Amino acid sequence: MSTFETFNADTGCLSFQGELTIYEANAASENLCRAFSTGELRNVDLAGVTELDTAGLQILLLARRLCTPAGEPVALVNHSETVREVLGLVGLEPSR
Repeated sequence: MSTFETFNADTGCLSFQGELTIYEANAASENLCRAFSTGELRNVDLAGVTELDTAGLQILLLARRLCTPAGEPVALVNHSETVREVLGLVGLEPSR
């Protein structure tokens, strides 16, 4: 199952659903950058992520480095169990 993203400019939330792997990394990265370029991105919701590999992890690390126009970091929220497991394997704690 491929991943798909939805961005809600009203809430500033980009939601990832499905797999976030090398096969989806290019599209996911483009959609993350597109959401960021609106100036409205505040959160990346990970509740729907069902598979995560190192390419997907790189997308999440990129998201963690982004800041809102107010200078606050974009938050990774609602980590699925899959995301928590991968972050644990690489010694990272979920943000917020």
